[in-house]
Amino acid sequence: MNMNKTTKYAINGALWISILNALLNAINQANEIEQNPGQEFSWKRLLTAAGKGAAVGGLGGAAIGAIVDHDNSKVKAINTDRQLSILTDKMRLDKTDPSYIQLNEKAVQLANMLIKEYGNLIHAMPRLGSTELGTALKEKFDIDLGVNFRHNSFPSTEEMFFSLLTFFEKKVGRASITRVRDQKVSIGVFLKVEGIEHKIDIVPCKLTKGAGGSGYLYVNDSSLFGKKSYTKTNIGVLGRVKLSRTQQRIAVALKKWKQKEDLPMSSHLLQNLILDAYEYVDRIPHGLTKKVVMVLDHIATSLAVAVIRGEENTNNVITNIPQSDKDAIISAAKKAIDEYNYQPNSILSILE
Repeated sequence: MNMNKTTKYAINGALWISILNALLNAINQANEIEQNPGQEFSWKRLLTAAGKGAAVGGLGGAAIGAIVDHDNSKVKAINTDRQLSILTDKMRLDKTDPSYIQLNEKAVQLANMLIKEYGNLIHAMPRLGSTELGTALKEKFDIDLGVNFRHNSFPSTEEMFFSLLTFFEKKVGRASITRVRDQKVSIGVFLKVEGIEHKIDIVPCKLTKGAGGSGYLYVNDSSLFGKKSYTKTNIGVLGRVKLSRTQQRIAVALKKWKQKEDLPMSSHLLQNLILDAYEYVDRIPHGLTKKVVMVLDHIATSLAVAVIRGEENTNNVITNIPQSDKDAIISAAKKAIDEYNYQPNSILSILE
């Protein structure tokens, strides 16, 4: 049940002023006892002070809450479906954007460099990630370039990964490459486009013989106690994942929300939570606004216990993240829902 501000502020005011008044009374009594050692601490005085504080705080909080509720009741409802559509379209990367076009040209250039270096060891170079799903944000985007090597290309995934890392490190200073960074399963190649640094993520995969696109990624865990390993994947399956136009808009809106709240949630996890909500919610509501709220509610109620496996590897449980991260995400989702229930127009604030 959504609580109005009058009740909420009254409860909070009563609680905090009660605690403050009781604390002040305890300090006063301690000072009195210090001056008069024979005097005993009076719990009755403490409780009386707490009660008076609760009464004053409750009345003050209720008064402030009543003003807020009154102002809220006069807020004119707007067409949030329309506004969300407009805002998400403005925030989403348009592939006709000059910056994207130039970065895409750089990606083609890198692909050609790889073909020249590795030749027929490369089986294919699929595009991956948010730019291909139509969910990349205009203000912050990169290009993910998969590099599928044939099964007999390298003795191990580790040699594959560091061969590419070394190759790109030697290219720093050329082809607009400013720096290179080894990441968990990819290599970040940073380039200058119109004076601004952008990134192309190179994702090397060593295919398994006769496995129809299945292969292994090297897991580059560089932490102090990290253990380097590899993980199974199927980039072909990733490429088949599609989002509807509405799901794309939801993803853009919640990516902006995730960015605004600084939430520890990958775009891959967010995408899968959206798809999971569509699969498990009994009745999909009408309208973009209610669909966004539906996904937020699914996150708030399901993330703590959900077991969502990656499409590319069913052994990869992408909801297996630290409990502290889950708590932060769930708390932010509940807050957004509470604000929406109190004032539906507030749903637009997740984008602002």
